[in-house]
Amino acid sequence: MNSPLIEQIYRVATILPPDTLQRLVAKLTEEPLDDIESCDRLLNQFPNPKFRRLIAELLTLWQQDSQQWDSRSLALALQSTQQAIATRQQALNVELVWTGPEPSLLPIRRTDRVLLQLIEQTQHQLTLVSFAIYKIPEIATAMESALNRGVNVRIIAETPTSGGGKIPFGLRETLSLDLLNRIQIFVWPLEKRPKDPTGRYGSLHIKAVIGDRHHLFLTSANLTEYALSLNLELGILIHSPDLATQVIDLLDHLITNGTLIQT
Repeated sequence: MNSPLIEQIYRVATILPPDTLQRLVAKLTEEPLDDIESCDRLLNQFPNPKFRRLIAELLTLWQQDSQQWDSRSLALALQSTQQAIATRQQALNVELVWTGPEPSLLPIRRTDRVLLQLIEQTQHQLTLVSFAIYKIPEIATAMESALNRGVNVRIIAETPTSGGGKIPFGLRETLSLDLLNRIQIFVWPLEKRPKDPTGRYGSLHIKAVIGDRHHLFLTSANLTEYALSLNLELGILIHSPDLATQVIDLLDHLITNGTLIQT
């Protein structure tokens, strides 16, 4: 089995809703796919264009595979992959993260400590997404150390220009020129944002940190002094390669299609 086919089986098992995947498995088991007409009949059973495109790509790669295994074997591969994904997701390791008065009875970690540890442990790729980034010297130092050990660091953030003045300060007031020159910085330009009938537009409001496609930190806290030390903030640290990779793939897609642009 070739690698592109294996990857596509995983994508289909991950993206298709369980009932849709089971319907696909049933169709592959019921009717052997031995010509173009039988493949077309199968695809016509799935009206959702995104799902149909995924399945079509799967069938193309399957037909190109040198081993030429039958459709029932493909169905079994999809079922096995779905089960493996479900088992892995059940084993999620999730921690609560908090900024605020020290909870006396609950084992909740602090936002600033989790963020620093995540940056310090990252070895390959670090992605930070935030509406506001301001007055975070300890975090900036940790990012510089990450860069010095070869980590690819990128920031996706709102800025005074990209956000149309929704925030009064930008990265230049927070990070040194040397750091700005070494970090990949992406913004969501105003002209790329949806607007309502009155002309109001949305904000880049995500707050997340992803380390090495393994650790995903989702939080209400911006990367600001207040959010990391004074506010009431709540988040979760998820240790899951599947979920971390899904978020990175989503952000990469926004960059590839030009929704997010590098400054």
